[in-house]
Amino acid sequence: MGIAGDVKNLAEDIVASYDARVKVIGTIVKDTRNTLKGFHAEHKEMSAKQAKDLADLVDDLTKNAAAPKSSLKKKTGDIETYVKNKLKEFSDAHAEMSGELKKELAKYVADIVKETKELLGAFHDEREKMAAHWQALTATMANKRGVEPVEVEAGAEVKTFEEAVGKPQKRKPGKEPANKC
Repeated sequence: MGIAGDVKNLAEDIVASYDARVKVIGTIVKDTRNTLKGFHAEHKEMSAKQAKDLADLVDDLTKNAAAPKSSLKKKTGDIETYVKNKLKEFSDAHAEMSGELKKELAKYVADIVKETKELLGAFHDEREKMAAHWQALTATMANKRGVEPVEVEAGAEVKTFEEAVGKPQKRKPGKEPANKC
């Protein structure tokens, strides 16, 4: 099958690897969305509970208008502390999750970059080998023809056959060239 087969297999491997990565990224995105939805639901639930607790407090205050000020201040302080603690917990959890996701994404991107560099290095090595084989073939064929192999540098001026050796002359009918073989 040769190099063409190897290149085909390599292309198929690249596509399969790409598809696998896209699938993993899709899973990560889906999981992240689900986690965020869960946080949103918990936040909404907590908000409703806090609103209910606050409404209950207002009811208690209205019913017990004669309650001492210190008790009222203590309850208010407790609620404020509770709310601050809950908000801090949520913020800390969110920051931790964000940091973990950033680390995972950075590692994933670094892995893709590393694998891509390795793949490009392999392509470069394979191209160099192919060029060496081609040059060897060119030299062998030039030797078999009895001519010096010509190396063409990038940017060299290229001439047509007619420009290099002149236009071929037309043969006269009946005169065949002598066979030198």
